[in-house]
Amino acid sequence: MDTQVTVTLPSELYEHAKRWATLTRRDLSETLADALALVLNPVSKTPVRKKPVATLPDRQVLALCHAQLKSNPGRRLSELLRRQREGTLNEKSRRELLALMQTYDQLWIRQSEALAEAVRRGLRQPLEP
Repeated sequence: MDTQVTVTLPSELYEHAKRWATLTRRDLSETLADALALVLNPVSKTPVRKKPVATLPDRQVLALCHAQLKSNPGRRLSELLRRQREGTLNEKSRRELLALMQTYDQLWIRQSEALAEAVRRGLRQPLEP
């Protein structure tokens, strides 16, 4: 059962959501619902407890700086994003896309933490803007 909710968004966030909806050729309400689902409805019911990046040895921090999605999930993510742009994504594939996007986001956050830690430790130079 769907529930209608009225939300007040900052103008910048609203414009960003509109642009995303346009780029993905989807309705704004669907785009916002997917974004909320991605953040509020984790793929894994049991969160994976990972050691804080600051506690990892230097070699693991540096390895995380270069972390990437494995090739199969990476290719599947690209394929699903292409199908979404084309408007040919079914509900099952949409859920799969959300799950892969969440995995990618978690990896990206962990990689960002590793980059910051590597700079803090003097293992690498800061990234150029």
